[in-house]
Amino acid sequence: MPTWVACVARVHVDRASGVVTVQKLTLVTDAGTIVDPDGARAQTEGAALWGLSMALHEGTEFVNGQVKDLNLDTYTPLRISDTPELDIQFVDSVEVPVGLGEPATTVVAPAIANAIFRAVGVRLRHIPITSAAVLKALAEQT
Repeated sequence: MPTWVACVARVHVDRASGVVTVQKLTLVTDAGTIVDPDGARAQTEGAALWGLSMALHEGTEFVNGQVKDLNLDTYTPLRISDTPELDIQFVDSVEVPVGLGEPATTVVAPAIANAIFRAVGVRLRHIPITSAAVLKALAEQT
């Protein structure tokens, strides 16, 4: 049995700056029988925050064949101050336990993109979702 995860994001989009603030992530996971609830929650939280970091902050650029950002002073992943409220739930199941390490990572960016679309009517399909990309999409909207 695979792990199934659904995610919904609540965001605020500043139309003037293009900044997207994720206010809340709600994740529901079906991973079979949950053997260690605290461990399952920790794995899902970590995966969701990694997904959030990739969705809004992380992106590797190359300049002259070399990675542009070599340190965390210029490569800026999610910071603790950017961590939204997390609502994590697990489906009751009698199926065998399955993995929880990364399944919640991949659902976050699409949830954020869908929330942005619902909030301001622009569809963004590439990560990281930058303020420049939001502003460009808003400008092309009219």
